Amino acid sequence: MLLTTGAVVAMLAVTVSPASAHHYSGGGSSPSFTIKPYSYNSTWMTPLNQALINWNASPTAAYITKSSSSPSYLVAASYSATWYGLYTPYMTWTTRSFRIQLNARTITRDASNWSNFVTSSFTHEFGHRLSLNDINDGSHCTDAIMSYCRNRNTMTKPQSHDINDVNAYY
Repeated sequence: MLLTTGAVVAMLAVTVSPASAHHYSGGGSSPSFTIKPYSYNSTWMTPLNQALINWNASPTAAYITKSSSSPSYLVAASYSATWYGLYTPYMTWTTRSFRIQLNARTITRDASNWSNFVTSSFTHEFGHRLSLNDINDGSHCTDAIMSYCRNRNTMTKPQSHDINDVNAYY
């Protein structure tokens, strides 16, 4: 596998991070980044914007803003897939851009609190851009926005585990 310099740096960061950290090489070199402004109905906009607010208010260096010149973007639509959200990184670690997809079909199907479920899913996908990996530990459920087994109807903000991982990385 051919790795770019940025990917090698990201992989080294994973290697030297604390054992409890769950870092992802598809993140970016800075915790500050932009996303293209998205435009959905008010039912979507409130929980989507809350995800930005949640990361920006966390005790990390995360700072997410909207910019029309951003190459990164969100698509919320109905997909036949089973996932709630999908993060796809592009470019290198230092020039990272991304696409986030939210699956309206699965979110609507499984949410008892739709707004929280959307916020939780979008907050989780932003975690990937912040170099956080999914936590999929079948033996127990970790209290983290990056955990697969979190309650998406109630957990909408980065938790201590997520905050510590971001701070350890940046």
